[in-house]
Amino acid sequence: MMMEKLGSGVGGLMWKIVFVLISVSFVLGGVGTYLGSSVNSAAATVNGEEVSQQTFQSALQQQTRNFSDEMGSQFSLLMDSPEFEARFRQDVLNGLIDEALLGQYLQSLGLAVGDEQIKRAIVSSPNFQKDGKFDNELYQSFLRFNGISSDYYAQTLRASVAMQQLQQGLLASETVSEAQLAQLSKQIFQRREVRLTAFPLAAEMEKQQVSDQEIEQYYRDNQSAFMVPELVKVEYIDIARPDMEKNIQVSDVEIAQYYQDNKSQFSGRTNQHLAHIQVADQALAQELYQQLQNGADFAELAKQYSQDKLSAVNGGDLSWSSEGAFPEAFEKAAYATDVNQISEPVNVDGAYHIIKVLARQPGETLPLEQVRSRIIDTIRNELTSTAFFRLEKEAAEKAFENQASLADVEKVVGKAAQQSDYFSRQDVPTALNFSNVVYNIFDTDLLQGGMNSEAINVGDQHSLIVRVVDHKPAGNKTLEEAKADIAALLKRQKAENVLSAESKKLADALNQAEKPQDIAWPQGVAPTQNAQTFVYASMQDARLREDLFSMASDDKNQYKAVQDDKGDIYLAQLINVEDGTADKNEQRALAIRYLQGKQLQTYNSLIQSLREQAKIEINQDFIQQRNEY
Repeated sequence: MMMEKLGSGVGGLMWKIVFVLISVSFVLGGVGTYLGSSVNSAAATVNGEEVSQQTFQSALQQQTRNFSDEMGSQFSLLMDSPEFEARFRQDVLNGLIDEALLGQYLQSLGLAVGDEQIKRAIVSSPNFQKDGKFDNELYQSFLRFNGISSDYYAQTLRASVAMQQLQQGLLASETVSEAQLAQLSKQIFQRREVRLTAFPLAAEMEKQQVSDQEIEQYYRDNQSAFMVPELVKVEYIDIARPDMEKNIQVSDVEIAQYYQDNKSQFSGRTNQHLAHIQVADQALAQELYQQLQNGADFAELAKQYSQDKLSAVNGGDLSWSSEGAFPEAFEKAAYATDVNQISEPVNVDGAYHIIKVLARQPGETLPLEQVRSRIIDTIRNELTSTAFFRLEKEAAEKAFENQASLADVEKVVGKAAQQSDYFSRQDVPTALNFSNVVYNIFDTDLLQGGMNSEAINVGDQHSLIVRVVDHKPAGNKTLEEAKADIAALLKRQKAENVLSAESKKLADALNQAEKPQDIAWPQGVAPTQNAQTFVYASMQDARLREDLFSMASDDKNQYKAVQDDKGDIYLAQLINVEDGTADKNEQRALAIRYLQGKQLQTYNSLIQSLREQAKIEINQDFIQQRNEY
């Protein structure tokens, strides 16, 4: 049924829709306010579905933060341009519109993700589990560390789960033939033997002259290249678990008390002799349970009704087992049932089980001396955690009460604040290099100075309190400061142009000559006799790779002027070409990348088709507003 829907596609598309590896760059929203949040007036409507202004602002702030982290002050300079900011806002909105269109399409295929499914995914995520249970503090720490709201994370998760569903429904039908893989392997793993003769760039640069007028013109035309990034100097106090651990002492009394209170933890594995009746229907399970309550024979009912045929022939007997042998829900029900008694029907992975406990052998309790070190570690861990959170809370309160300095925080924590040198977003000291700390320093009121941050969580029982001591806004180097760099750059550009022309002229002459050995080479350039082997798939230098592998493979000993990513000039002589081969692992990786390319093309086509058929209304007055970041 699903494949029939996909075959008809959107608007009768004739190609199959495949799962798309989407990088959700406009990340959106969680368990908290997500399910009950109100909707603001729209930034846009997509087939009648609103993209709220609140959603847009969240996505805009996240994207602004991402680009600021990556580009630093250059991004701030770009955002000063009304034209750039307008395009940036429109790009964010386009991403949200595409997500809405894709969500609607998934819903039409029956792949929509419900609110309860999102909640279950969050609660069951291993990232937010502690001692096998959902830990809200871990979840909230994750949100704080990444600077996102629960709404924002839930929406991201919704898109991810939907994509997984789409993947499961579609990828199975996509394959790469052996012939395609063989052809791809020949191209991607092709080997070329080449002689590369370098043209002396440094010597040519020394010959070049640059006038003051050229330097001034370049300076005027490339202001952004001479921007000095925004700089800060900060004070900070690090509050971490190791600071607590060194002061924690565990007494013999505490050890003995813990042992007495938690003896069940130190017992060997309990063995149980169990039997069960497994059925698919809850109503039938309840009916059988009632018959057993009225005196029916468990073994006979198991033989007649149990879907577990292996145990049914033995009256449901599962023999002896130790802890961990069965699913958690099954074992929990068994342990809650007394010997020679039966449990009520319990749902385990969609099937219903009635469990009978035939016998139970409790494990032996280990003596205190054997578990002493384990108890000490447990108590120390609990005491350390308590001490950390108490100290973190008290330090945060002192930081808030006295915004003039970190002096009161120092007294509480028992160590002096540290001060950094000046740094930008691009060279944050290791001790401060956490995304949420960087955000607090550069993108909040903290930047103006005169105030302390909250306790910023940067890891498990690890927080920082920060204040900005000094701030230097972004600016530009003066012409005088930039003059030497510009002169060197212009000389290099001129030298590259000269050598590029020379190398191309030489390549043409060599390719056309009947006797290449009779062609004179430029002064200072001697043909190399050493050949190098290059493999397309493993070359890191993109510019040189494209130049070398664009040479006609059937024309050996041809010459071509080439350039690498650094701008250095070479004359390349092609000596030999060998088709590539790939082992199984390489073929598997190649097939995945090939399918990813097809999937990305399909996704772009799908979005274009959905846009063409959609009714999209944009609140231009809202989108064209300018914000301060």
